[in-house]
Amino acid sequence: MKEIRVGIIGAGAISHRHMKVYTHIPGFKVVAVAEIDEKKLKDWSERYGVEDTYTDFREMLKRDDIDSVDVCVHNNLHAPIAIAVMKAGKACYSEKPMSATYYDSKLMYDCAQKLGAKFQVQISSLYSPQTKIAKMMIDRGDLGDVYHAKSTATAYRRRPGIDMPFASPAFQDTAMAGHGPIIDIGVYHMGQLLYLLGLPELESVYGSVYKKFDYPHTPVMEGRVKGGVEDMGTGAAKFKGGLSVEFIQAACTNAENVGPSYINGTKGALIYSGVDEVGGVWSAGDARGNMPSFMTPQLKFIGENADGLHVETDLKPDFNRQRQTMFDPDYMKWYDQQFHWYCYLTGDLTDETRYNSPLIGLNASMLTEGLVLSAERGGSVTAEEIKALSKSLAIWRQETPWGVFDYEDTF
Repeated sequence: MKEIRVGIIGAGAISHRHMKVYTHIPGFKVVAVAEIDEKKLKDWSERYGVEDTYTDFREMLKRDDIDSVDVCVHNNLHAPIAIAVMKAGKACYSEKPMSATYYDSKLMYDCAQKLGAKFQVQISSLYSPQTKIAKMMIDRGDLGDVYHAKSTATAYRRRPGIDMPFASPAFQDTAMAGHGPIIDIGVYHMGQLLYLLGLPELESVYGSVYKKFDYPHTPVMEGRVKGGVEDMGTGAAKFKGGLSVEFIQAACTNAENVGPSYINGTKGALIYSGVDEVGGVWSAGDARGNMPSFMTPQLKFIGENADGLHVETDLKPDFNRQRQTMFDPDYMKWYDQQFHWYCYLTGDLTDETRYNSPLIGLNASMLTEGLVLSAERGGSVTAEEIKALSKSLAIWRQETPWGVFDYEDTF
């Protein structure tokens, strides 16, 4: 395999997931890591045997022996750092969500387009067998005229840094995170759904955003969390051609079981759950490649078959993935996002054949931004209003123990 040399920016929890996947792809070689927390940097370096370390990632970007840079920082640093990476002439693989606002996502997208940079956004739900099978059936016309869909993503108590103490409390800080589940969970569900629907053109969004649950007031939690992000976002969208979509994303709600997601057409519907929010089988699966039970993809077709018979069919996405990859390892290019990225960097996948995650992420950002703007205004917003009203939430000036980082939004 052709060697792709990788530098990583950010040595937090998500970087460990990425490193776990890199061990499955011999073509990748991680050669450097940058992190402003010196202790975290040292621990990470020793754990993975990567000796080249930087507290200032800009020094790492000066190297001419790094092909791809993996951006593993918090939401409101995605745009500034990804733009810096692409301006340095490196291919950029960025963690999700693309950013907290449509404005910042558009900056990232435009930067890649203008510079001709290779760019990918981590949307692991795209690389699920659930997605591949559903897309095949929709494009083949098995559902007939698709006119309505619903996306659900709810959890009883799943707030990073609170109910999930191993995660950083920065996920709850609006200054660093921008928003909560509407983008962190939402990008997996909304990105997947928009891709399956063929990236329809948005007309308008009506939404509500809630923060109803306080943080536990205990000695452990005091001072740990800076409250700000929402518990839940819910709404509906209309697209050109008459398609409608309703959606809900919640990291903390007492009404956890609100039913599966679905895509409804005149000939049939796809009912699905277990959307991949964890990075695929190489990231979160066990030794046999099985995903956690709550992330095992489920997909059913209900409707009429070619003979006009009414049927309900279990499409067994994970079973089919295991059989495909058993007999043809090449299928992993579609079932793992980092291998997909490797294949794109080496030319095995092209701009025409790859999943265009930056464009999918940009469309998801418009939808979630519309939800926020609608909630603020108390009424629906059009796509043109979203474009006009969206503003940057990115951190363009960051104070660190090693000096001030002034980022540029021009390219």
